[in-house]
Amino acid sequence: MYVRAEKFAQGGRSVGRLDDGRVVFINGLFPNEEGEISIVEEKKDYCVADTLSVAVPSPFRRKSPCPFSRECGGCSWIELDYEEQIRAKDALVRELFSDMPDIRFEEPVTGPEFGYRSRARFQYKIKNGKASLGFCAENSNKNVEITHCPVVDPDLNNLIANPPRLNAWELKNQELSCITTDDGVLYDDKTGWITVGDRRLPVSNKVFFQSNLILLPKMIDYVVSLAEGPAVMDLYSGVGTFSAFLEDKFDVTAVEINKACLSLAHMHLKNTNFFTSPVEKWNPKVSKVDTVIVDPPRVGLDKKVPDMIASWNPKRIVYVSCYAPTMHRDVKRLEELGYKAQSLRIYDFYANTPHVETVVLMSRR
Repeated sequence: MYVRAEKFAQGGRSVGRLDDGRVVFINGLFPNEEGEISIVEEKKDYCVADTLSVAVPSPFRRKSPCPFSRECGGCSWIELDYEEQIRAKDALVRELFSDMPDIRFEEPVTGPEFGYRSRARFQYKIKNGKASLGFCAENSNKNVEITHCPVVDPDLNNLIANPPRLNAWELKNQELSCITTDDGVLYDDKTGWITVGDRRLPVSNKVFFQSNLILLPKMIDYVVSLAEGPAVMDLYSGVGTFSAFLEDKFDVTAVEINKACLSLAHMHLKNTNFFTSPVEKWNPKVSKVDTVIVDPPRVGLDKKVPDMIASWNPKRIVYVSCYAPTMHRDVKRLEELGYKAQSLRIYDFYANTPHVETVVLMSRR
């Protein structure tokens, strides 16, 4: 089946139309390219397809620097010129927030497109008495054995080249989670420390921590610069990444459901008030809040949270997100509750993929 891709859709696939008029979302074809596709999922009004061959390539298509990229699928934009990746991400976010005409779109913040990733989850195998690492292929249980990965940092690439000898049966689903710390790669249940800016933060493979340590300090500085005090709420606070840079300047309250995260937070935060609770069930009687910082998971805010935040009547809300569509939904709800989106800035935390980290500043009308 032959098709022409028109533009990128939210999520990173390109979108085109079949001869019967149905919309098709295409993996592996960039805007303005034409090629042969194979339908892999069909719905009433749309379908999803994989690219079999590219007949008319984009001028922005490049040869992949990774020999495993087609099979692995983890870096779905790695064959797209990096500057075009940034333009495409910026355009997708602008399109998503086009119903907020007064919002100010700031210049995207970029970093190196390779060697930036400090966290990875590998598939671990023993083959012919020798350990090897790989990735789970996208939308598949197939293990893709690799000898290096261009987007992970040098320490993780060294681990790929020299895997540790472990008892594979002890690993959950034969997965090996790894994170690069100040003392090297951590791949067990121990706690390590990572220097970010002028702070050292505790981490482990049991909890979430940002994977781009090159851009993380820049985003933290920006978020802290947007906060007004004296009272600041840090919701979905994780290990206290933002709180670490806020607590010397503001009266900080951190809320996090994950007890492992808060256990780590207690190891380095000295002046922050902690609460272990789902954010949507916390809702204390708050006398005064000046700034609320939220950094929820991909699903965004629980439907109760926008009303809860608005009831505190903060002057500012700083929303940090790894998934712009759910962020847009929540920002629209907060606008209905009396807040206005002032500015938006994207950080290219995930080069060679369609994903970005986004920060929106909202203020009370």
